[in-house]
Amino acid sequence: VLNFAQAALGVEVEVPTLNGKTKLKVPAGSQTGAVFRLKSEGVPHLERSGRGDELVNLFVAVPEKLNKEQKALLEKLSATLDGEKLPGR
Repeated sequence: VLNFAQAALGVEVEVPTLNGKTKLKVPAGSQTGAVFRLKSEGVPHLERSGRGDELVNLFVAVPEKLNKEQKALLEKLSATLDGEKLPGR
């Protein structure tokens, strides 16, 4: 789960795998529902060598409460985004 700023700007996060944690680069502008593939980090294949891939689903959390500073910053950002083409529209 990423916050709005992390999804908009891009971030590198640690993701749990069967072998421990690994780093995943989430590109700027990523949206909820995006799926990232971690090659050979999944379950071992049966009756042959190698491992499958691990799929990571992205969820962007929208804050339920904002303090005054956060609200002012988001309002300022919103004013600069008027007219921007949003995904799915």
